[in-house]
Amino acid sequence: MSDYEPYISPEHDIPEFSLKAIIVGIIITVVMGAANAYLGLFVGMTVSATIPSLVFALAILKMFKGNILEINMSKNIGVAGEALAAGIIFTFPAMIVINQMTGNGGWEEMFTFTNLLIMIIISLIGGLFGILFTIPLRKVFIQDLDLPYPEGVAAAEVLKTMEKGGRGIWYIAIAAGIGGFMKFSAESGLSLWKEKVEGVLNFGRIRFFGGVNISPALLGVGYIIGFKISFIVFSGGILGWLIAIPLIGAIQGWPGGNPIDAVYTIWFDYTKWIGIGAVLTGGIYTLWKMRSPLGQSIKQTLGGKKKEANVPAPIRTERDFHVSVIYLGILFIAVLGLYLFITGEVVPSIILAAVMMIATFLFTAVAGYLAGIVGSSNNPISSVTITTLVITAFMLLGLSAMHLSGMDKAAGMGATILVAAIVCCSAAIAGDSMQELKTAQILGATPIRIQWGRFIGVAVGAAVIPIIVGLLAAAYGIGTPALPSPQAVIMGSTVYAIFNMEFQYLMFGIGVIIAIILIWRKLPVMAVAIGIYLPFTLTTPIFLGGVLGWLSERWIVKKTKMYDGLQGEALEKRINENKESTFNKGLLFAAGLVAGEAVLGVIVALIIIIGGPGAIALFSKPSALPGMLGLLFIMMMIVYMVIRDHLGQLSGSQARSVMSSLFKRK
Repeated sequence: MSDYEPYISPEHDIPEFSLKAIIVGIIITVVMGAANAYLGLFVGMTVSATIPSLVFALAILKMFKGNILEINMSKNIGVAGEALAAGIIFTFPAMIVINQMTGNGGWEEMFTFTNLLIMIIISLIGGLFGILFTIPLRKVFIQDLDLPYPEGVAAAEVLKTMEKGGRGIWYIAIAAGIGGFMKFSAESGLSLWKEKVEGVLNFGRIRFFGGVNISPALLGVGYIIGFKISFIVFSGGILGWLIAIPLIGAIQGWPGGNPIDAVYTIWFDYTKWIGIGAVLTGGIYTLWKMRSPLGQSIKQTLGGKKKEANVPAPIRTERDFHVSVIYLGILFIAVLGLYLFITGEVVPSIILAAVMMIATFLFTAVAGYLAGIVGSSNNPISSVTITTLVITAFMLLGLSAMHLSGMDKAAGMGATILVAAIVCCSAAIAGDSMQELKTAQILGATPIRIQWGRFIGVAVGAAVIPIIVGLLAAAYGIGTPALPSPQAVIMGSTVYAIFNMEFQYLMFGIGVIIAIILIWRKLPVMAVAIGIYLPFTLTTPIFLGGVLGWLSERWIVKKTKMYDGLQGEALEKRINENKESTFNKGLLFAAGLVAGEAVLGVIVALIIIIGGPGAIALFSKPSALPGMLGLLFIMMMIVYMVIRDHLGQLSGSQARSVMSSLFKRK
């Protein structure tokens, strides 16, 4: 990527890390972190803050004549709140869940000085690790591998288009309007239609599940990452949901009740462990495969500030924050001291700190890589966290078996959660940081300034979000109808299952075997593993978005060959030009879909916070049909907006001729 041309050239150093950009970024951090903390505890998911933060920063800083890099800096600081909120709400409330299940070993309440202080320290340390460990990975994951990073690319394209003006703004505006309308009209908003369509076909003991999330943003993500990656992710979904779940259900027996709920029960109890085993194995293999460039990058990053006489200083767009071993050592000592305070035992604390350090680096890298494939919103951070829970829990069980630890099961469960909390916060910040660094690469922002902005965002988020979560827990309770906290319940129940020897060894082992087979056949193991783990309703629209990109490009290629009247090199040149133009138009439209849904997702979250779920709902039992028709309309709009200029060059019969030749090889 040495010949990569950023939007702002390295020689052009404009204001970026300015006071106004920092202040606006801090405000966005608090707002987005608070909204996502509540939404995550209530419905088990957060909304991506990348595009909403960009829109808020753009709206405010344009009034103060902020430039494109200052707007990007505010967004970069602001999104840290959402990422850290995910790490916090997935883990710390699980301490309450464990206490409810065992009667001790967790926390009776979160809103105490000691527990809030523990949450603030751990989330801060986890966030700092997430930033520091991504610095040496930037050159490998963003430059060498050139992963798609859909949200980072979308944010950069929106900013560039807003800066340039012209026709591209209309692509984004139209798509944003459509995506926003679909989100606001769905089940959590006006409730005009269901947010996802799913069903089960019964064939005796065999049941097949199918479904799609009615999400324009996921269509946009699929278009951005391309057909190949989206197909591979979807194939993992087929393996997990159309092969593994029917087989397990037929052999094990289906749970009673609603067939759809029965399928999700099989996924939760069994096949999610297959995905976790595959993700863990694939992550280790991916890091091993990249050990040489990773090692070189880490060596350069940690090598200090020694400069050889004949080596020039890096250009502005290649300057990174210097990661000193001293910084990592201070964080490690802080974690060790915290674990000593919590457990009161030396040997377990040392081992817990060591496991945390290794797992944090490993899963920070995995999270950064996965964010590059499917984006931060779809990044399976929970699988990374559960894997950490598994490793830590078995370590503690082993110490107890060897009489090196005096902790009982309940105390061990609590200690396990607090190890996983650092890893979860680190992984969440890492995936988000990689998206920001990808945006920085495209725009020509300065990496070291982006990294300083991340430090500010993490510090503010760590200070504010634990207090918000503690207040919510005190007001509504954890695991109650008012605050179900589904991810925390999953984490707490998983730890309980492991310490009570209810771990799914067989399923985890099958995931490992699947990953080994994929590695042996030289297939992209991580993309398949993500598909196995993610809900099938998410991988389906991602795949459909990839198909739309493939169809649009193929239509352009066929039209160019059939009707542009060129041959040889001239034809190849025109095809390449048209393909690039096609992708760029589709990219803007896809970015608009992501932007519209994300912004309205935040607005819907605020409505839920103020008025409760269903505050503006028009129907109590919405139909799926309007949403499906809307999704089909958006799919046709994507293709039309991409090829519309070429359609004007053809007669109706010629356009139909191109369409009929789409699936012919010649």
